[in-house]
Amino acid sequence: MSLLRIEHRPDLRRPILLAAFGGWGDAGSSATGALAYLLGDPQPPACATVDPEACFDFTVQRPVTRRGPDGRWQLDYPEIGLYPVYRPDAERDLLILRGPEPHTAWPSIARAVADFALERGVETALTFGAFIGPVSHRKIPIVRRTPNVKMDTWLSALGYEETPYAGPTAFVTALLHALEQAGIPAASLWAAAPAYLGAPNPSLSLALLEAAERVLEVDLELGRLQGIATDFVRKVESALRANPEVAERLGRLIELDTSDAAEPESSAPDDQSPPDLPSGRDLVEELERFLRDQRHE
Repeated sequence: MSLLRIEHRPDLRRPILLAAFGGWGDAGSSATGALAYLLGDPQPPACATVDPEACFDFTVQRPVTRRGPDGRWQLDYPEIGLYPVYRPDAERDLLILRGPEPHTAWPSIARAVADFALERGVETALTFGAFIGPVSHRKIPIVRRTPNVKMDTWLSALGYEETPYAGPTAFVTALLHALEQAGIPAASLWAAAPAYLGAPNPSLSLALLEAAERVLEVDLELGRLQGIATDFVRKVESALRANPEVAERLGRLIELDTSDAAEPESSAPDDQSPPDLPSGRDLVEELERFLRDQRHE
């Protein structure tokens, strides 16, 4: 049985594959949020999906029961989808891979996606991730990882530091190597997220997409997201002014030089904050109270 359930095979012009997955490597929902912005609302129908029975433990990523538009009960299983994004005013279309991180069958899923991407003519691929780091919301380091020599040289020339991290990794890394083996140049971009913000962070999504624009030399039309990110930062700063005790505790972190990001592939739990810094759990309570109403933005 094929891992990919193919609905149709889109005809794309010099497509770029962009991929991100929720869960361990998606701090602040930043990586998946970046792709949600590109998909728009409503998002286009998927051209292919990964068989959920082949890749999810349903006691971990549970199906959802709900009433459909006709009033009848239905059951929705978690889904990893491939979505074509046609850009008639641009030179290149997008193929976006997005969903929860799979629990099993990583090598097989990665190969199936790489084969489909190659069949659809994908020329370049980027995967996105976000990790908890010793950074503030005022500066967002982006680090790189790629097995492709030419991509590595290009990313280095653009000024993106290579992550020195070695250890447990995310599914995007398996996908990265499968794409390389299929002959598709691919790289991962990772953004560092502050531990004290638990809300979805559009600033990180924007930073990842702006980095993608530079790497791919394309215009992703980020104007609306720039406005959302600016408003988000303004509200965080307002929350800090309204909570001087929190601001005082964050003062040392905000003043740190955040240019050296470490361990980019780990969205560490809140109680694993960088040493000598207040834990995210201690700091986030007041800020989340202020930002809770902004989550849907």
